[in-house]
Amino acid sequence: MLACAAQENQRALPTPTSHAESYRHHTVALLGATGMVGEYLVEAALRRGYTVRALARTPAKLSQYGSRITIITGDARDPAVIRELLQGSDAVISALGPVKADGDASRFINTTVTRNILKAMPAADISLYIAISGAGVVMPGDDRNLLGWGIRTLAQIGLRSALEDKQAEYALLADSDVNWTLVRCPLIKSEPFESSPLISLKTPPAFRVRAGEVAQFVMAQLDNRNFVRQGPFLGSR
Repeated sequence: MLACAAQENQRALPTPTSHAESYRHHTVALLGATGMVGEYLVEAALRRGYTVRALARTPAKLSQYGSRITIITGDARDPAVIRELLQGSDAVISALGPVKADGDASRFINTTVTRNILKAMPAADISLYIAISGAGVVMPGDDRNLLGWGIRTLAQIGLRSALEDKQAEYALLADSDVNWTLVRCPLIKSEPFESSPLISLKTPPAFRVRAGEVAQFVMAQLDNRNFVRQGPFLGSR
């Protein structure tokens, strides 16, 4: 019954297009490039022929890419670093999340960084911002089934601080005038792309999603803009 209910509102994602089929070239400003989803985002962007400007506090973690990407060294909580990252970019993608080693310093990092990004976007002439968030985040129009409420409850119990941060991040986006997409994910598994993810604007369609499939979905949004100012839930088949 859960599976049937979850499939009522989901959409199928078209097969990812190649760069040759894409209508324009992109320079992507990427935050969270050294994280689990970030690794797949970098690879997906490079496969499409995009230019990547990646922010990293520890550039050595991105050394495997050599000269294929531009690395901006610094902390995303520093507005000056964000302004440097956004220079010459067409879109901003954030896969940023709290780092346990940072302790209390990571509290509300998504809200802080998104506020910095929104302030810097006009001067950089950027209108598109895609952020990876959690399936526990609530938005108008949600109609969660039992699975969706279960995921929300687990997030409230085990990830309360992170959920409060991401909910506040959504509020900032909703109050802005930029073209944003909040990609709401359940448990993310460090696995490559296997098939187009399940998509729903109402309720999480699955309990897990593969990181490679999140990355392909995000890259597709650079061109198709199907979910501007919306928060699609993703899940893996």
